[in-house]
Amino acid sequence: MPRVRFTNFENEWEPRKLKDLGIIQTGNTPKTSNAENYNENGVLWITPTDIEYLITNNSAKKLSAEGYSKARIADSGSILVTCIASIGKNTLVEEPSGFNQQINSLTPNKLNNSYFLLTQSELWSTKMKGIASSGTMQIVNKNDFSNLLFLYPKLEEQKKIGSFFKQLDYTIALHQSKLDKLNTLKQGLLQKMFL
Repeated sequence: MPRVRFTNFENEWEPRKLKDLGIIQTGNTPKTSNAENYNENGVLWITPTDIEYLITNNSAKKLSAEGYSKARIADSGSILVTCIASIGKNTLVEEPSGFNQQINSLTPNKLNNSYFLLTQSELWSTKMKGIASSGTMQIVNKNDFSNLLFLYPKLEEQKKIGSFFKQLDYTIALHQSKLDKLNTLKQGLLQKMFL
């Protein structure tokens, strides 16, 4: 049980496997040799290198209508988790998105909150790194991913926690953006004043 909780929530958290929270898929790659599968204005097709932020809303490649028909698609509100090589890079998609075979998706059912799961996915990553095979390339297969076990509260508490962390993450991103701008300003001034 968590040591800190919001008031008015007293129910026990229940152990559940990821596969009990919604639909899990492993992504795929429509043939890249067929240019008809991709276009510049299509649907997101996410690879591990596209996962840089908690919410991913852009990708280097996009699926055409033909590519979309061949891809595995994660619905809006799905959590994408890298399971090969760079284990445990996690993101939330807010629109239907394709994704490659290095990524598993969890599309939550109606009893689970997307942002709560995104926040908790940091714990998933830690556990995944611990179970990843230690060969040439680390991997957590779909079965191992699906059977990861964690504690979950009821939906209302998930929503409260998810909303809290969403606001906190927004505040962190806002301050990070300001910090990045100040660092850019500093670098520009250093070059003009000292070089």
